[in-house]
This record gives sequence, C-alpha cells and structure tokens, in this order.
Amino acid sequence: MAPPPPPLMDELIEEFLLRLPPEDPASLVRAALVCKPWSRLIFCRRFRRRYREHHRTPPLLGSIQDLGRSNFRSLARFVSTSSFRPPRPELRGWSAIHSFHGRVLCCPPLFGDVLHKKRLVVWNLMTGEHRELPRLSWCPYPGPDWNAAVLCASSVGAGCTDPDCHRGPFLVVFLGTFDYNTVANVYSSETDAWGEATFTHNDYQQFSFLTGALVGNALYFSTSTRIELVKYDLTTRETSAINLPPQASGQYTVLMAMEDGRLGFATIQESKLNLWSKEDGQDGDARWEQSGIIELDALLPVEALSPEPHVVACADGGGVIFLWTCAGFFSIDVKSRRVKELLGLKGHGFGFSVVPVTSFCTPALGMVNTGEGSGAGASSA
Repeated sequence: MAPPPPPLMDELIEEFLLRLPPEDPASLVRAALVCKPWSRLIFCRRFRRRYREHHRTPPLLGSIQDLGRSNFRSLARFVSTSSFRPPRPELRGWSAIHSFHGRVLCCPPLFGDVLHKKRLVVWNLMTGEHRELPRLSWCPYPGPDWNAAVLCASSVGAGCTDPDCHRGPFLVVFLGTFDYNTVANVYSSETDAWGEATFTHNDYQQFSFLTGALVGNALYFSTSTRIELVKYDLTTRETSAINLPPQASGQYTVLMAMEDGRLGFATIQESKLNLWSKEDGQDGDARWEQSGIIELDALLPVEALSPEPHVVACADGGGVIFLWTCAGFFSIDVKSRRVKELLGLKGHGFGFSVVPVTSFCTPALGMVNTGEGSGAGASSA
C-alpha cells in the first residue's frame, strides 16, 4: 500500500488561498473552516495584508440603494452583489451619499433637516455600527450646494495598506459653495471634531458638488457647472478647479479612481458610454485622453435608450459603472461588458440614490458574517 502523500507546505497553501476571488468573500470563510492550520493562516493579519496587495483593487460587494433625499421615510439599504452580508443591512431615516472601504456616509433626506441641523452619520457596514458626527460649526445656507465624502485616515498619501482600516480613524471632507467661495471643512474621528473652515474664491456664485473620487492626496468632485471639477488637496487643505475636455462639457459625469492610480470619469453621449482618464502635463495642466467607448445600444434594452441614460455612480477602480435609464437602473462591468439590472428600482426617478460599496472582506474572528453561517466573520480593508 502506497504511503500517503506528504502534506502541502504552508507556503503553497498560502499561495493558493491568496488566489481565492475577492468578490466571493465567503470562499475564504469556507477555507478557514477546513482545518485549524488554514484557519490560523487566514485569520492572520499578515495574510489579510498580502491578500489585499495581491488583488490590489477592492471588489464590488454591493450598493446602498434608497429613496435618498426625496421624502421623510428615507431608508438606506445595502443590496449585495457578492456573498458578503452585513450584520445591519438597513439604516432608517438616512440617505447614503458616499462610501469608502466599507464605511458609508449618510445624511437626512433633503426635505428633513440636512443642513438646518447640519447632521451627518458614518455607518460601518462591517460592524453594523453607526456614528453621528458633531454638528458643523459653519456651512452654507440649506440647499443642494454641497457634498461630502468619507475616507479612512490611512488612505491619505501612499494609499491604505491596513487590512483592518474599518476599525481605525477616518476623515469626512465637506465641500460647499457660498457667495463665490468654495468652503471646505474636515472632520477627524481621532479628535471627534471639525477643523477650521477654509474659503477659496471661485467663478460661480453657487453650484452643486456631485460625485467624488479619491486619487493620491486629492479628493475630486464633479460639479453642476459640468465644465470643470473641483480638487481638494488633503495635505495643503486647498481647493482648485480643473477643466473638463470640451467633448464632456455639459454632460452628466461620474468621477472614478482608475485601477492604475489615475483620475478618470465616465459620461454618456449619443448612446455611447465614454471613458476618460487624466494625464498631468509637465506644466501642471491636466490633459485628458479617451480610454474607452462602450456602445450602449448593443447592451441595454431598446426602451432604456430613450431618453438618453445618465451615469450616476462608479465603483472604485472604474470596473463597474451604474446608469439611470427610463427603464430602470443598470450596472455595466467595463471589462466584461456584462450588464445587470438593479432589481426593485424600476420606476424610481433620477433622484434615486445608488452608492457602490467596494472593499476587501477577509475573515476575522468576531466580525460580520458573509451568509455562510452565523459564526463566519469578515474584516474590510
């Protein structure tokens, strides 16, 4: 009788586990249940860091969908596109406006007291906890002329490398306009306080800040002027304007942090989804180049093409883009061209909020489950 084969070396096992798909976090949970050595390896902080470094771009776990800012009964609801299942899938009375590494920034619905009481809350999908921020000491008068974004503090600079960043400190960046000034304010969870507001002159009396994207040390927002972006430098705390290419002026645009670390945006024109990326010239000027075109009439149903669809959101890395159409909401995978309809949203207007949630989700004892049993846990990064 032949002897049993020798056990696999730990190094080979780790290399195998590193290659499990990040968009299926339950696969890591199942692997951790195989035996104690595998469990110890997967729960190890070093493995979780290597897993993130190996896959680089956080996968899309799902999206926060709600009637955001349209009525008093707002309900922010997580809808999964993966095996991830948060311990608390809903947050009543709040509307989602931004998400980063498993945290979701929410505000009350517009017809409530968005700016009158100056309330914002950060919802941690990984733990189910939510934290209401102190009231802003100053902000523009009530209206749609503002936006905000949540970031993990370790993401500023070289990028986040902490596999448990959802437990660490975070920042909330608030931008608004008032009387030809762009107003910026930053909240830090470490001090539980807003910093001093800064004012920068702009060429428009008032405009709205739309989608935001973090690239390097800067947070970028598209604006309702549709001809330029606003850049907020997290190091210098200064704001500046960046012109969009003429081909995109006047179009609905969604910003995105590209997989290669550049700033990009998506827009739709003549039933084509146009993808652009930014190149910084030697003189400091922004130069835009078109990086892709997707023919929507070959992917979407005919009834979704008239009137023309609008881009409404994009997952970090530019891999998945969300569209509003008169036939419902759809997501498009840029690489595979795969289209999915967001179920349950048909008939909702353009003001409906869809906020993509991207994050690495690796097992950690005592954390949230992934639908594979009450004992399974997950940690975001």
